[in-house]
Amino acid sequence: MTVRAVFIADGSSDLPLRDHLAGLCTDRGLDISIDAPDPARLGALGRRVEDRLRALLRLDGGFEVAFVHRDAESMVPETRRREVRDGALAAGVHQPVVPVVPVRMTEAWLLLDERAIRDVAGKPSGRTDLGLPKVHESEGLADPKRRLRDALLAASESTGRRRDQAGRRFEQHRRLLLQRLDRNGPVTGLESWKALVNDVSVLCDTLRRH
Repeated sequence: MTVRAVFIADGSSDLPLRDHLAGLCTDRGLDISIDAPDPARLGALGRRVEDRLRALLRLDGGFEVAFVHRDAESMVPETRRREVRDGALAAGVHQPVVPVVPVRMTEAWLLLDERAIRDVAGKPSGRTDLGLPKVHESEGLADPKRRLRDALLAASESTGRRRDQAGRRFEQHRRLLLQRLDRNGPVTGLESWKALVNDVSVLCDTLRRH
């Protein structure tokens, strides 16, 4: 029997995370279908997790699991995770809720695959140094979004007007990188990813027993 789930993304560019969540569940033997409501529609009804979940319940409360994405930003990851759980309780959500909390931003998960960055930038055989962090450094970056933007520009090996054009394609490139994220690759060395995988594993074990 297929489990019906929803994914609440921080923004529209984060929607590809839905497929990775489905893949993590499928890898653990859970048949799952994950819908993703328009983040702008939910966000217009409130920024807080509680507000978004209340809006989701009004729109469609028939889901069995909710995945809620919130970047840690300047907060300790566990604080964000608690925020998601407390928001679910306040909203009256009785279904299991799984926090999806990158440190500090989702971009930290995208900085570890040099080949993907070069491919997306259009220079798969490029040799320019991209200044990418080591796995153990990625989650300590103050501004991973800027670091990813700089890496994509460097990978494009362009100058002048073409460099400006490459810069304007950042959101498109970021989305492609998120789509191509290797969930069995370097990201598995990050604590925030390990926490997500553990939560998904517990969820799958629980749902299979029921």
